[in-house]
Amino acid sequence: MSQKLVVISPCRDEAQFVELTLKSVAAQTRKPDLWIIVDDGSRDATSDIVRPYVARYPWIKLLHRPRGGTRQLGPGVVAAFNAGLDLLGDYPFDIIAKLDCDLAFGRHCFARILHLFRDPRVGMASGSTYLAVGPHLELESPSSYHIPGQAKFYRRECFNDLGGLQPVYGWDIVDETDARRHGWRTVTDPGNIIVHHRLQGAALGALQGRVIWGRGAYAIGGHPLFALARGLFRMSARPWFIGGLAFIWGFFSSYFNPQINRITNPDLVRYLRREQLYRLAHFNRLSPGVHSHDAL
Repeated sequence: MSQKLVVISPCRDEAQFVELTLKSVAAQTRKPDLWIIVDDGSRDATSDIVRPYVARYPWIKLLHRPRGGTRQLGPGVVAAFNAGLDLLGDYPFDIIAKLDCDLAFGRHCFARILHLFRDPRVGMASGSTYLAVGPHLELESPSSYHIPGQAKFYRRECFNDLGGLQPVYGWDIVDETDARRHGWRTVTDPGNIIVHHRLQGAALGALQGRVIWGRGAYAIGGHPLFALARGLFRMSARPWFIGGLAFIWGFFSSYFNPQINRITNPDLVRYLRREQLYRLAHFNRLSPGVHSHDAL
């Protein structure tokens, strides 16, 4: 039986890249049953570019939200996604996806991801994201169990177990960790390439984006040793050296920033920290007993 697929895409000021995503989705061999694009108060031509596709494809819907202030990588994105979820209402689905509007991918991308859900143990799945850097592509995460925040596909039962997306910085780490805590497997298809055309946080500036990554690591209850190691590792990625320092600053300065809310589920925090410390001691691998792609 065919799985019913719903896609929700929060976007703001994506006129430069949104048509790449529109063309990629429209060309899929397995198109979504419903695609809700949430324009989160864009001040550029984003909506003007989307409207002809809405007119052509009845399964694409465009929702406008008033601009809610400064761009937020965490809470703001989740709020826009939840606005699409509210519009969805009682619409039935088996798989729900959060898809960014600065991506491009091959015509079999969705079909390949849905194929992964034939394993009933899989709760979250995606392809592998590569950042477009000039004419070159750089793999954004080599971890087979990490589901990139730019393109996340959830089994409905898993999504319900998570209680939806958490409105915190680092929500995309929280959800996949909580999925594994609930016994679901998180699967990435390394051969299913998704090209990401804008570095996460780039709209805020490269260094500020890294600071916010560090704040996200704090907000999800990350272990300080793991955060330090991650920051040191990030020194070898763009922007060289200083990006890692910005991440470390974002994490440790958050202890003195009362405006940053941390997740409050003690069981989830304990599970996440235990998983992080194991990864730190085992070259970023998960424990053999954890439900991940490595265990398939």
